[in-house]
This record gives sequence, structure tokens and C-alpha cells, in this order.
Amino acid sequence: MTDVQLTKDSKELLAIIYKEYLDQINNGKSKSDAKLFGGSDTVCELANDWLKDDIVETMRELDRAGFINNFEADNTIHFSNILDKTIVYFENKNLNNLKSVAEWILKLK
Repeated sequence: MTDVQLTKDSKELLAIIYKEYLDQINNGKSKSDAKLFGGSDTVCELANDWLKDDIVETMRELDRAGFINNFEADNTIHFSNILDKTIVYFENKNLNNLKSVAEWILKLK
């Protein structure tokens, strides 16, 4: 499978979101519940070294690429969920656990 066309920032933010998905599963959440996460404010907590405007724009890019689904209102993202394409993307890279995803994120920086 060829690599999808995502910016470096999009790959990094997607990995941060996917890492949170795996963490939620490891903490006993069902897969369907773990796919659901808050909006840009929640992602700001996960990627606290990013500017909020950059997170919102990158989340929009991930939505346009079909990796997450955003619910927007008042020029911000209030709610998002991971789509199956995201899980397949990371499984195809053999990034199936928190450690491997964290290491991959570091390589992107």
C-alpha cells in the first residue's frame, strides 16, 4: 500500500489522536467508544505544544482526507471521531501499540 497524501503535520496529529484511541482501549473502553473524542479543545490537550488554530486547520485537513469526521460550529470543531481508514492506516504500518505509535511520532518531528 502506498503512503497516503498527508502533510507531515497531519500525520503527526493523526498519530497523536490514534495514540489516544489506543490508550482508551487499553483503559477498558470499547472500540466504538474509543473512536469518539472531543473537538479541537480535547486535541489541544493532547498536543499542547501546537497552536489551537493549527490544530483546527489540521483536523479539517484530516477530515477532508477521510481520516476523521468533524462536527463544526462557530468556526471551531466541537466533536470528532476516528474513521476506520485511520485504524487501517496505522495497522498497515504495524503501529498497533502505544510505544510504536509514540516512537513513530518522534521520528516525524
